[in-house]
Amino acid sequence: KVDSSSAVASLLNEAKDYYKAQQYEQAAALLERALRIKPRHPIIWHNLAGVRLAQEDWKRAANLAQKSNALAGTREQYKSLRMRNWIVITIACEGMGDENCTREARSRAQALARALNY
Repeated sequence: KVDSSSAVASLLNEAKDYYKAQQYEQAAALLERALRIKPRHPIIWHNLAGVRLAQEDWKRAANLAQKSNALAGTREQYKSLRMRNWIVITIACEGMGDENCTREARSRAQALARALNY
């Protein structure tokens, strides 16, 4: 039996290579496979949000980043991830032309950045 964590790590590494090569659909397919193995892993959801952001699929990027934040919860180890998700959401809101959404997301990203001393 393949260890699921090593399978996920392999999928994430392969997805990163496709992302760097701007082969976004291939990257997304690998991340979705990783999510079938670990559906509650906030980092995988964040990475998929980043792929959708690169594709300018604004609404999906924002939704995926929100899902990542929901799974990350308030755990301290995910504070930086939550900040990065709010940055994704900010950019997605800008892409959609939603000023209220942009303002709210930017405010949340900045608050987390201050909490992390960035």
